[in-house]
Amino acid sequence: MNHFFSLQEDYTSWEDIVKVEQTIVAKNGVSIPEKLIFTLQDGSIIEQSLTEKLSSAKQFINKELSNYGLKIENKYSENE
Repeated sequence: MNHFFSLQEDYTSWEDIVKVEQTIVAKNGVSIPEKLIFTLQDGSIIEQSLTEKLSSAKQFINKELSNYGLKIENKYSENE
C-alpha cells in the first residue's frame, strides 16, 4: 500500500488480516460491489475501491484468504 503523500510503502501480510468485507451499494436499482475492507489484527482498516483490476484479482484474493480460514463477507449499504 502506498499512501498518497508518502514515499514509503507499507506491507501487510495475509496473516495480519482477520476480516474482509465487500461493500455492496444499490445504484439505479442494481447492486454493485463498491470496495473491499480489510480489518487487521491491530484493529486498523484498509479500504480499497473495487477497481476493474482489483475485481479481476478477487478470485486469487479469495483463494489466499481461504488458506487462512477467511472469506469475503458482503456488507450491504443503503446509499445510492
